[in-house]
Amino acid sequence: MTTKQILNTTLKEALSFLDKIDSIPPNIPFTEDVDQGLSEEGLGFDQALKLFKDQYEPYISGTAGPRYFGYVVGGATPAAIAGDWLTSVYDQVSPASQVASEHEKNTMALLLELFKLPKSFTGTLVSGATVSNMLNLAVARQWYGLQLGIDIAKNGMYGIKRINVLSANAHSSSYKGLSILGIGRDSLIKVKTLPNSECTDVNDLGEKLESLNGKPAIVLSSAGTVNTTAFDDFKAIEKLKEHYNFWHHVDGAFGGLAACTDNYSHLVSGWELADSITIDAHKWMNIPYDSAFQFTKRIDLQQQVFQNGNAPYVKDLGDFSLINLTPQASRRWRSLPIWFSLLTYGKNGHKKFIEQNCGQAKMLGDFIEESNDFELLSKVNLNTICFKVAASQNISTEHFLLKLNANKKVFLTPTTYGGGYAIRCAICNWSTTEADIELLIEEMRKILV
Repeated sequence: MTTKQILNTTLKEALSFLDKIDSIPPNIPFTEDVDQGLSEEGLGFDQALKLFKDQYEPYISGTAGPRYFGYVVGGATPAAIAGDWLTSVYDQVSPASQVASEHEKNTMALLLELFKLPKSFTGTLVSGATVSNMLNLAVARQWYGLQLGIDIAKNGMYGIKRINVLSANAHSSSYKGLSILGIGRDSLIKVKTLPNSECTDVNDLGEKLESLNGKPAIVLSSAGTVNTTAFDDFKAIEKLKEHYNFWHHVDGAFGGLAACTDNYSHLVSGWELADSITIDAHKWMNIPYDSAFQFTKRIDLQQQVFQNGNAPYVKDLGDFSLINLTPQASRRWRSLPIWFSLLTYGKNGHKKFIEQNCGQAKMLGDFIEESNDFELLSKVNLNTICFKVAASQNISTEHFLLKLNANKKVFLTPTTYGGGYAIRCAICNWSTTEADIELLIEEMRKILV
């Protein structure tokens, strides 16, 4: 088959899948026992596609569809899909392609505008919030060392007994970053949360900073916690800098999208004062996986950490080439799907996607709050609902969730809240409608009949 024939066949398959994505079960377990050897001459594209459709296609879940409410998994808008396809077609690699590098810088400027952040921030694109948090923590680690007169990027951490990290609600990806960076998971000093809330108790944070006796620290705060999308008081945290020396990192993996709206942007008030920010693109921004970005006010420190060394073939690229700012030396054209989404839908389009999901979350939250069958565990702040089955029901919350997901109409995920088993529903797909929420409510009712 020619290139044109292969791509036309692929387009047909893609459109066929998208046409039926609303009806594909959102979570299909894989049960195939595949034992496929590699042929000497190759099967040809037609036969390879047929084999794929036989062995794997039946198990492709509708995770990108409108009724997948598990974790925080977004879909992919048509414009973003187009950008992602073209990324592979053009196959421009940074730093070899100057257009890819320049395009990414320009896209980062558009993202600052979308999120209403000052130009004192700069940043780069990475593969997800885990890498974004890790990268920003690496920059914070470099800052921490310099406060003690130690260049960690050059000399390592041997001269530092402990790096003080404080957080009330650090995401698991931040713990992973602490482990990878040699700071250590157990180095995190746990800060109290406010009563009946996942928000940082700023008074307790101040007391713990005071106990460090003038030593620097890294403070991790949250713009949208996983369970209840709680937002920390960023202004109050920043005010502590009048007395204490710390780097302030905000994890806004999905909650940061509130900044795009009129009705919810107040939730991130003050985050522009922070030193670094993490936001995912493949969650609520509905960019195909894997895609995220990181912002920092100290791109110079980022360059110190991630500079590619002194290889002669990359010397002429400059210190602030992307090869010297990210973990990868070779990078695909990550900005293209984001750029197409930004330019296609504009500020109002992205605001509409976010606010319609928030309205749908409120719709579900109102149903749960008014029902005698369920208990809403926290106020619905944004797009995530945390709840459990009422104690008066003859079914446990865990068993209820198993039955709900087994119906293959919707998919939600478990969590723990207040020490007990709970359910969380994250609504973050651009194609989700009120009808999908009504279907979810109907499926919930059926189990309790």
